[in-house]
Amino acid sequence: MLPEQKLDDLLARHQMVESELASQLAPTTYVRLSREFAELGPVVEAIKAYREVTGEIAGLELLLQDASTDAEMRALAAGEKPALEQRRAALEEQIRVALLPKDAMDERNVILEIRAGTGGDEASLFAGNLFRRCTNAMPPSKAGRSR
Repeated sequence: MLPEQKLDDLLARHQMVESELASQLAPTTYVRLSREFAELGPVVEAIKAYREVTGEIAGLELLLQDASTDAEMRALAAGEKPALEQRRAALEEQIRVALLPKDAMDERNVILEIRAGTGGDEASLFAGNLFRRCTNAMPPSKAGRSR
């Protein structure tokens, strides 16, 4: 279960940053708020999707518990519920990961030197393979800067 108060606070902060961006701001403040807005965007979308799925699951449970519901409707609701439960679990995990505190070093650059040590051709092949793996793991915007 996710902390609903924390989710509400994130939604409120996103709304507040959005309204502040609409007003006249100093350039440095605008840049800072734009970054924060961009960071909050995917989290807010996941929270909205999570709440929508949770509401759908609650509606399906009401259908299943209602005695006046048609048997065919119950079968449809029972068939749809596992997929929604799985989607809710995936969204919950996505939100949990997004709520983890960011490391201060995440935004900094790194220098990685890869050299073929002793070992001849095999060491050179390994170094080249390692270099390709590292450049493939980099975001596309940073991969072009490798030498």
